[in-house]
Amino acid sequence: MFSLIAGFSIVELLKIVLADLALSGDNALVIGAAAAGLDQRRRWWAILLGGGSAILLRIVFTVIASVLLGLPLLQAIGGAILLYIAIKLLLERGEKAQSDQGQQAVSEQEKPGKKRNSLRSALLTILVADVTMSLDNVLAVAGVADGHIPTLIVGLLLSVVLLLLGSALISALMSRIPLLLDLAALVLAWTAGHMLLDDHQVGPILLHIPSADIVFPIVTIMLVLIVDVFIWRREALAKQAATSSRVRK
Repeated sequence: MFSLIAGFSIVELLKIVLADLALSGDNALVIGAAAAGLDQRRRWWAILLGGGSAILLRIVFTVIASVLLGLPLLQAIGGAILLYIAIKLLLERGEKAQSDQGQQAVSEQEKPGKKRNSLRSALLTILVADVTMSLDNVLAVAGVADGHIPTLIVGLLLSVVLLLLGSALISALMSRIPLLLDLAALVLAWTAGHMLLDDHQVGPILLHIPSADIVFPIVTIMLVLIVDVFIWRREALAKQAATSSRVRK
C-alpha cells in the first residue's frame, strides 16, 4: 500500500524530503541573499541555474557520502568558505549601494559586461555556498535513504523544487528589506562556526576552549558583524557627503 512503482516507498520518500528540507533553511537563505541584488529576470536565472547545479552536485555527493566522510578537514574548509561568503555578500551589497549613490553613470558599452559579472558572481556564490552547506544534509539524507538510490534522487528533486521556491521568496523579500541580508549573513556565520567545530581534525582542538560550542560561533558572528557595521557606516558617510555636495550646488 505504501509503495510506488520501481520499489519506491512513499514513507522513505517523505522521510528524505522532510530531512533535506529541515536541514536546508540556511541553503535557502544563501541562495536568496546571493540573488537579491539582481533584477527580477536575472534573479530567477541565478536561482534556477545556481540552485539547480548545486542540487545535481548534492545528489552526487549524497551517493558517495561514505567517500566524503573520509576527506580530511572537509568541514573546516567548508566553514572557512562559508564565513568568506557571508562577508562577501555584505561587501557586494555595500559596493552596489555605493555605486548607486555616488558616481557618474557608466557608459552603455560597459553596462552589459557589468551585468554578466554580477550574474556570474551570484551563480558562483550560490553554487559554492550551497555545496559547502550541504555537507550535513548529504550525510543525514544518505543515512535516511539507506542505500535506496532511486528513492533518494526523487526525494532530493522534490525537496529542491520547494527549496528554490523558498529561495525566490527570500530573495524578493531581501531586495525590499535590506536588513534581511544582514540577518542572513549572521546565520551563515553561525553555521560556519559550527562547521569548524564539527570537523574531525579541527574540532577536537577548538573544543579545548571552555564553552567552545557557544564561544566559537559567537566569534564568527562578531567577525561578520564588525564588517557589517563598517559597511553601514561607510554607506552613511557616503550619503552624507552626497547630500552636502548637492546642497552646495
